[in-house]
Amino acid sequence: MEYHVARNNEKLGVYPEADLRTRLQTGEVLPSDLVWCEGMSAWRPAGEVFPGAGVPSAPPPMVSAVPPPPPARPFSPVARPPKPDNCLVWAILATLFCCIPLGIVAIVFATQVDSKYAAGDYAGAQVAAGRAKLWSIIAACSIVVGAVLYLVMMVFLGGVMGVLGSMPQ
Repeated sequence: MEYHVARNNEKLGVYPEADLRTRLQTGEVLPSDLVWCEGMSAWRPAGEVFPGAGVPSAPPPMVSAVPPPPPARPFSPVARPPKPDNCLVWAILATLFCCIPLGIVAIVFATQVDSKYAAGDYAGAQVAAGRAKLWSIIAACSIVVGAVLYLVMMVFLGGVMGVLGSMPQ
């Protein structure tokens, strides 16, 4: 059976019973150090748990003592993928200078990127970033399409007016 050993609320280690008895005899573990193992309801002084180890009895256990935390897992950092670009600046510029309705759609998708990434939905953040970029491009292209249509209409109306002006009355 393995015992957890603590001194002054700091964990000293986990030892098998035979090793802990040896450490008690050598003085490496003090009779006043607290020990705990599975099956014990609370931490108790080592001198109480191992009275046959030739150690004097220790004062009563601390009232606020709690069982040890669960064993620590080996350190393995979870690699988070990089946060995708939310294209929020482009969405705002497209809203201000190009097409308000299409720009608002781009802003909605751009704001979803950060919240989905923070929630751990990396795939959802990637999709929202792609849609924000797409709608920003569509909004920006709408101004170009509008300008081309305007020029075509002006050329057409100018031609019609020229033809009408040259007709005899």
